[in-house]
Amino acid sequence: MAERVEFRGRVVLGGFGQEVSVRGDDAGNPLLLVLHGGPGLAEMPLFAAYNSELEQHFLVAHWDQRGAGRSYDAGIPAESMTLRQFVADAVELIDVLTEQFAQKKVYLVAHSWGTMLGAMIASEYPERLHAYVGAGQLVSGRRAARTAYEFALRKATEQQHDEAIAALRRMQQSAADGGPTFADALVHRAWVQYFGGTVNGSQEALFARMDPALLREYFGELRQVTQEFSFRYLMPETLETDLLHTARRFEIPIHLFVGRYDQVTPAEQAAEYFEAIEAPSKQLHWFENSAHFMPFEEAGKFNTLLTTIALENRP
Repeated sequence: MAERVEFRGRVVLGGFGQEVSVRGDDAGNPLLLVLHGGPGLAEMPLFAAYNSELEQHFLVAHWDQRGAGRSYDAGIPAESMTLRQFVADAVELIDVLTEQFAQKKVYLVAHSWGTMLGAMIASEYPERLHAYVGAGQLVSGRRAARTAYEFALRKATEQQHDEAIAALRRMQQSAADGGPTFADALVHRAWVQYFGGTVNGSQEALFARMDPALLREYFGELRQVTQEFSFRYLMPETLETDLLHTARRFEIPIHLFVGRYDQVTPAEQAAEYFEAIEAPSKQLHWFENSAHFMPFEEAGKFNTLLTTIALENRP
């Protein structure tokens, strides 16, 4: 008889306790570790609302990365907020999970900013993974930001949206004067979202399906606190990272999920990255009705593809 798994608690990773949950219908099912976006934007409530079907086929592990969601703590040492530490945390978590559930490897799926970590892990630690799935693959922090800005400004100009044009121009000048601030990032994201580069439809409607208590906890006041905290320490390094130079060769199957309308992690850059990477097998999957939030915008397709990938790469 299948044994249901329901775990939620703190796991010490890199010397710091962090929130981890594992859910699945059968303790013998393969592990699927989800790396959320941001930085600082824990997405467990969205996956719970749209992707719970995956729990029939996997032990789905969600991790609130240090500084995000329930792992936020204003006392986190600044020197630990680096890409390298996050990669180390993730690898340590994989080891904890595989030991706990008597498995050798995990399936790794990452979304948005988490895909930068995911690609680094997949490139450097292939022995711990069955396969890697990057949904909304971020390739170069600086190029993505520039392309997203150009998209929003182009749309604003085409629509003669004077408020957007003025706000984007001010943001550009502010970033040029002293480097991008969190306030600049909020302006940037707001207009990319307004012009359809984040969700191909209504983001409000997308978020409305979340459990109300989790919506308040994860996407209320805490959301801005965690994102500003994480932005302060991680964004400079993220802007300087380009996976075309640092994570192009893989020893495991690679799958990229790309939203046709994505301008947050621009679709054309993910497609360019796909062409450049070397792997024993690789597949590019287009989500024709999605922008950046394809795991939730086209949840049925997302869930089915992940299950199929697991079947194809079954140990």
